[in-house]
Amino acid sequence: MPSKMSSFNKELILQICRSTGWISIVYFLGLLFALPLQLVLMYSSEEEKKFYYNNTQSLFQTDFEIQIGLMVIIPVLLAVFLFRFLHVKQASDLMHSIPLKREKIFHHYAITGIIFLILPVAVTSLLLFIICLNLDLTTIFSTTDIFTWAGTTILFDLLLFTAGMFIAMMTGLSVVQAVLTYIFVLFPVGITILVFSNLKILLYGFPSDYLLNRNLENMSPITMAASFNTKTLDWKYVVIYLLFSILLYGLSLFFYKKRKLEAASEAIAIVNLRLVFKYGVTICVMLLGGMYFTEVQNYQNSNTGWTIFGYVIGAVFGYFIAEMVLQKTWRVFSRKRLKGLVIFLAVTAVFFLGVKTLGVYEKRVPEQSEIQNVLITDNPYLFNNQYSSAEKFYVPKPLKEEGNIEAIRKLHTQIIANKKLNKEHKAGLSEVLFLRYKLKNGKYVTREYRVDKRLYNDSFKTINESKEYKLAMNEIFNLDVSKIRAIYISNNTPGGRELTLADENEIKEAISLLKSDILAESYEDSVYYQERGSRIEVELGKGRTFYLTLKPTYVNFQKWLKKKNLLEKATVTPKDISKILVVKRDLSHEFDSEESIQQMEKDTDSLKSTNKLQIELALQSASEQLQKDYAVVFYYKKGDYKQVLFFDEAHAPDFVKEHFK
Repeated sequence: MPSKMSSFNKELILQICRSTGWISIVYFLGLLFALPLQLVLMYSSEEEKKFYYNNTQSLFQTDFEIQIGLMVIIPVLLAVFLFRFLHVKQASDLMHSIPLKREKIFHHYAITGIIFLILPVAVTSLLLFIICLNLDLTTIFSTTDIFTWAGTTILFDLLLFTAGMFIAMMTGLSVVQAVLTYIFVLFPVGITILVFSNLKILLYGFPSDYLLNRNLENMSPITMAASFNTKTLDWKYVVIYLLFSILLYGLSLFFYKKRKLEAASEAIAIVNLRLVFKYGVTICVMLLGGMYFTEVQNYQNSNTGWTIFGYVIGAVFGYFIAEMVLQKTWRVFSRKRLKGLVIFLAVTAVFFLGVKTLGVYEKRVPEQSEIQNVLITDNPYLFNNQYSSAEKFYVPKPLKEEGNIEAIRKLHTQIIANKKLNKEHKAGLSEVLFLRYKLKNGKYVTREYRVDKRLYNDSFKTINESKEYKLAMNEIFNLDVSKIRAIYISNNTPGGRELTLADENEIKEAISLLKSDILAESYEDSVYYQERGSRIEVELGKGRTFYLTLKPTYVNFQKWLKKKNLLEKATVTPKDISKILVVKRDLSHEFDSEESIQQMEKDTDSLKSTNKLQIELALQSASEQLQKDYAVVFYYKKGDYKQVLFFDEAHAPDFVKEHFK
């Protein structure tokens, strides 16, 4: 009867230890330096100990760069060296000549590699337990912290190791194994970026920015590991990565048993995968080429000819690079291979033309009867934050009123009709418009555009001036006033002055008046005075802060401040300004602070004034938005500071218009 230990070959294990055991030792020394040694050094300094106590939430925060480097490099390096015998013909022949089944050979190498990864982490964890107990560091790092660190590290080591092991069965070259392992692990993130970025090029309105920021880092273990110093691993990913590790182990064994010995030194060992590799590389480089040439021109001003050139040159490069890797020679420019490239380009061209010609996606505007609500904003990134567990930002609410939905549909239809005009418009004058319809059947229609809002003033005015829109978009209407700790108003003058409102009744009055001013604000003023005025900071506690701007049009709030003799603390007043200089000149395309001020000071037709009333009118009428009609320089009394603002014809004070008649 065979011995139960017959499956264990001591000589083979010793051979594996002699050839690759050094990697495990290097891993242990790296972890020893990054964690136990650092904790001992920290303990020797009270200042460092205090810093760790106040700022450290995880063991990953201790020499994180070293830890992440070891986690990403060591498992792949170990897989490369362990299975190198598959990639050297003499070693492969020798190994497979010994009286052991392939399955047993595989398990010897794979399990030994797993032990080589687990052992350094386990020993380091034991040292951490001893150090934390003996040096009384349990108030900084608990037993749970050590177990969490060890479990997470081992999980990611195993995932990357099994990924490297799986790729080892796919190739016959160790260098290719290392490169393809990282490509394989990063592939979900990389292909998502390539596909979404190219869909943005091909499909007008495709919401790539929105989609690319929905937890993209969680699609690859490497990108996820890069954030371990700021967040912990969710349990669902623990289960997913464990299952992937088991799956990759099983697939590695399956392909190893099917692998032919003569595949050693071949770039792709599995014959049927060579076409997948060749055209996969071609497609990826083609998409990268199209994205690059479009990005260089800026998406909005991209020339279709250059985009097509990017696709073609990318496909050519990708195709022949893949052929060179497969054939291991640069002599791949034969007629037969060129024919394959031509066929690929033809099929790709037909596909792209079909996508562009059909235009079903681009022209899709849901019917009024289909829509339950619609969200409209200029910040798709902010909206994506609602999917984060660390959400601390206000997410605008969708609009439900029939009138607003109808106005948004009209705006959407106009944008689609003006596709060419919007794409050709200068990027500096365009803004993001994000639309997300929720349909009555539970589905969503999401679109993202860059538009010059001035082309659609009527539609934006109808939407933005509605009470529902203002209540939905402004966080101030959704605050619990009782939770506000204080309101700080900074007037942005040289040296700075700040007003603090901490009295409960004053806070309630201030918020109420600000709400009334926002509801009364016109769309034109909201655009013209955007970011113009003092900064208001509302402290909500628990790290939550809400910001808004005290615009010149917020008359109710300013009257209240003046009544309490607080206006001079909260805003810039004529007392802060020594004089103003106004010129009638279009600086909107050539504005440079210092150079433009010098030009304005040389203008013989300029208006100079030290009149306090005129200065006050100028302060109330000026905008930070670049305007074509008038530019005004405010000379502050303190710090030799000069500020350039602008008037348009509609907002310019009468004394300015009179001067330039």
